[in-house]
Amino acid sequence: MSIDLVAAIAAKALDGLFERQAAIAHNVANANSDSFTPVRVSFEDALRQAAEPRAGDTSSSILERIGNVAPRIETPPLADVFDGVKLDREITAASETAARYAMLTGMLDRTLQIKMLAIKGA
Repeated sequence: MSIDLVAAIAAKALDGLFERQAAIAHNVANANSDSFTPVRVSFEDALRQAAEPRAGDTSSSILERIGNVAPRIETPPLADVFDGVKLDREITAASETAARYAMLTGMLDRTLQIKMLAIKGA
């Protein structure tokens, strides 16, 4: 897998994680609202499927599929809706999301450093 594909996957994952963090903040802000339905953001499965090589693929076709992935906002199953917002679950999700975001930004930083070294020839 080329460094460009890795960077594209990481960048698209950052988009999804940003949307997830916003949804979590929205859920927490509305935790005391009786009629509020919490939301979830999913993108990992779609991103994984888009990044899987297929017969006859080129780098540009994979990049195009990755670029077309969009985070999906979902409402939980009906049983969870009646349960309302669980702050402990939201805080756990926020922590996991922040850790993944930090890992991906670090990876993208190293990717850009490698590209700069290649350009400079050092």
